[in-house]
Amino acid sequence: MDTGNFVVDIVLLLMIAKVLELPLRKQHLHPIAGHVIAGLILGPYVLGLIKPAKELLGVAYLGLLLLMFYTGLTTDFKELRKRNIEVIVMGGMGVLVTFTLIYVALLLMGITGLSAVFISAALSNTATETVAGIVARKGDAKTKSLLIGASFVDDVMAVFIIGILAGLGTSGTIQLWDMLLLSAKTLLFLFLVFYVSRLLVTRFTGFYKFISQDYFWFATASILLAFGLAVLAKLSGLSELIGSYLAGILISRGREYHDPMLRTRIAISEFIGDFTVILDVIFIPLFFTYIGLSYAPTMVDPLYFAVLLVLAIIGKFLGTTPIAYYALRDKRKSIAIGLGMSGRGALETALLKLGLDYGIINSVLFNTAITVSITTTIVAPLLFSIAYKE
Repeated sequence: MDTGNFVVDIVLLLMIAKVLELPLRKQHLHPIAGHVIAGLILGPYVLGLIKPAKELLGVAYLGLLLLMFYTGLTTDFKELRKRNIEVIVMGGMGVLVTFTLIYVALLLMGITGLSAVFISAALSNTATETVAGIVARKGDAKTKSLLIGASFVDDVMAVFIIGILAGLGTSGTIQLWDMLLLSAKTLLFLFLVFYVSRLLVTRFTGFYKFISQDYFWFATASILLAFGLAVLAKLSGLSELIGSYLAGILISRGREYHDPMLRTRIAISEFIGDFTVILDVIFIPLFFTYIGLSYAPTMVDPLYFAVLLVLAIIGKFLGTTPIAYYALRDKRKSIAIGLGMSGRGALETALLKLGLDYGIINSVLFNTAITVSITTTIVAPLLFSIAYKE
């Protein structure tokens, strides 16, 4: 490995990614579109300056691991449990209807097996970060609560799907017994981590008290826990990503610990703030620029793209709008919520990259689905703004 060239590649990717994300952030859009475009420009399909080498792959997947940890870290588990049945049903129905529509369409177009399941699952999620960007600009409190809550439910489902499909990915085939076994192992792993976190919050509160005494130790313990659970998940035959995500959940539950000095809450808030900066500046751009290096616009199938894009939006709309109307009794706001739920983001793009690397989906499906995901991050805020008027 030429260390000098490797460093230059990273610097170039980060510089172009940051330049291209500025107009997107200004419009409160998710910056991953700019990151992917940066990788595309510098990659073999345009300028040919940087190749998707294995060294970049290692750095990129470290970023993905940290992204999953961050997703768990920023999930307020206590608040998530308080969400009413409307939010849970809304998130679940959005996933179910979208998955069904896309899966049936793929079957009709001749795509079957694990590939069809994978694409359907990847495009059935709503990105919490995209929804957060949408409601940052407009929306009343109830609308924001429904959108954010349903997207949280979607993210939890997406993490579960990542754990299952990543575990199945090495075989390239879908066997009912393997899926049931991996589902059972994933649920058991989830239960154990949630049970341990509950004990730490209710009985062994000394854990949070100890690590929050010193901020450096808190940050160190949090990162070590993320890597440790990732390794434990891998050794258990699951995806290391789900272990990293659950480590974030375990740390985030420290907010529930009754600390009269508020040290734990302060440590978590400071750590999330610092960690967000590191992710936004370095690791997230590197992961998605790496995806851009592998992205080939010439391999996007126009028919697949049109069908998947329409169904990705319609599926969320049909699945969530009736529930939103039941909760709000407002037709206009319910339509806006249904359209706002169509935004995809980081988890979906990451899942698609895993599918390509494991050989579950081919390059045509990968590039087409990535284009759909990126398009929805731009279209969803526009559709929400049109439908929702103050």
